[in-house]
Amino acid sequence: MRKIGIIGTGNMGRVIGLALAHKGYEVFFGARDVSKAQFASQFNNSSKFGTNQQAAEFGDIIYYSPRDIHPKEVLEDLSVLDGKIVIESGNWNISDELDAEKISVSKTEILQQQLPNSKVVKAFNTVLQEIFEHSIKDLKSYHIACFMASDFSDAKAEVSVLASDLGFTPIDCGETKQAILLEQAGSLMRILIRIKNNPWLSFSLTQLPEIKDLQLGGRTASNLHGKTDFLKNN
Repeated sequence: MRKIGIIGTGNMGRVIGLALAHKGYEVFFGARDVSKAQFASQFNNSSKFGTNQQAAEFGDIIYYSPRDIHPKEVLEDLSVLDGKIVIESGNWNISDELDAEKISVSKTEILQQQLPNSKVVKAFNTVLQEIFEHSIKDLKSYHIACFMASDFSDAKAEVSVLASDLGFTPIDCGETKQAILLEQAGSLMRILIRIKNNPWLSFSLTQLPEIKDLQLGGRTASNLHGKTDFLKNN
C-alpha cells in the first residue's frame, strides 16, 4: 500500500487519514500546530505525526488540506512534492443567505499552478467528514460517489483505489478543467445541507439498465445538439 501524508490535519485531513490508517495504509499526520496532528494520531496507534514538511516527505500520496493557502507558506521545500499525487477537496464559501461564491477558476487549477511538478487530483469535495463515520460495508451499499478530476490519468487511477478502499464509488469526471463543476456541486451540497440541517447527505450515481424497446419516442435530433452521436454531444 502507498504511504499517505496528510498536510494540514483539520477535520477532513483527520478523518481521511484515520479512515485510510484503519484500512491498513501507513499514514503520517502533519500540521503547523503539531498538537492537532498528535490528536489525530491517538485514534490509530500505527499512524505517525509531526510537521507538514515531514508529512510531505513521508507520503507517496498527499492529502493537501490548507484551504486557500499557498504551499510555500506551509512547507519549507516544495520540491518534496515533485512527482507526487496531491489530493485536494476544497470548496467555496456559502453566505448566510445561501448564496454560493461565483467560481471562475477552480481551487484545483490554482493548486496545480502552484505545484507544477505534482499531479493534483480533485476528490472527496462532495463528501462531508461525517460520512466517513459509516462502515466501509455500508458506504459500498449506499454507492456514495467520489467525483474526481485531474489531467493525470495515472493519478486518478491511484485515487480511485483509495476511494474504493474507503467504500466510495469513484467517478472519473475528466480533466482538471472539470474540477470547476465539482466545486459547483460542492456548493450545491453545502446549500442542501444547510437547508435540510442535515450533514449526512451525500451524492450517489446510479447506472440504470439500458432499455432497448423505447416507449416514449427516444432521443431525436435537436437544434441544441444536432444529428450526431449522443455520446459525443451530451
